[in-house]
Amino acid sequence: MTRRTRFPGPREGLWLWYELGVDGHALRQAAFDRSLPVPHAGDLLHRAGEVVTDGGASVAAARDDLRSTLERFGPDALPFYETVYGVLTDGPVEVPPGAGDVTGAEFERVWETARRHRRFMRHLTGPLPEGSLVTGTVTVAPWGPGRTGLVVDIDRPGRAFVDMGQLPRRGEDWPPVGTVTEFEVVQIRFDVRPERPDLEIRLRPTAVPPPGGPWPRRGPR
Repeated sequence: MTRRTRFPGPREGLWLWYELGVDGHALRQAAFDRSLPVPHAGDLLHRAGEVVTDGGASVAAARDDLRSTLERFGPDALPFYETVYGVLTDGPVEVPPGAGDVTGAEFERVWETARRHRRFMRHLTGPLPEGSLVTGTVTVAPWGPGRTGLVVDIDRPGRAFVDMGQLPRRGEDWPPVGTVTEFEVVQIRFDVRPERPDLEIRLRPTAVPPPGGPWPRRGPR
């Protein structure tokens, strides 16, 4: 039988929400921390069913996510998942006496709130914190120069992508396939649809040459 419960965490201002399987392990976990800001993104505001929380979400992790992430990307992707959605409690969860049980509907509302928080948080830790620098090779412009963006190989799981808004306006000034240059990490996006999870690392070039000029090459740091 599935149990859904909530209780305060080991430090002040932390609340833990769990959906537990029959073995007592966490199926899903949400946590809200008073010390974290609540993200102010467009689709967080005035949304039906939004839960008002005392602080931002520090965890919105699920066992099924971990399984599908491993199957699709392998173990190298787990640190990226944990950067975006937090670390799921390992082993049986110790539910303290007096912990309050919650309904399935209550848990779902809190779960969706925690998910939205984590997607819109700035991720300043993990294998590629926002603002970190990487060297990458332009591999393809899937829609042609000047449209949508570029795919870059940075030797990490998932896909590294540079949006057209981060590139020169004219397609002929975009770095051609094979260009090796330096990029800054803008955002980590982790779509956790069970049927096909997707990891995307958003980048922007650290230096853009003048029109017609060569793109600066960068070696490994």
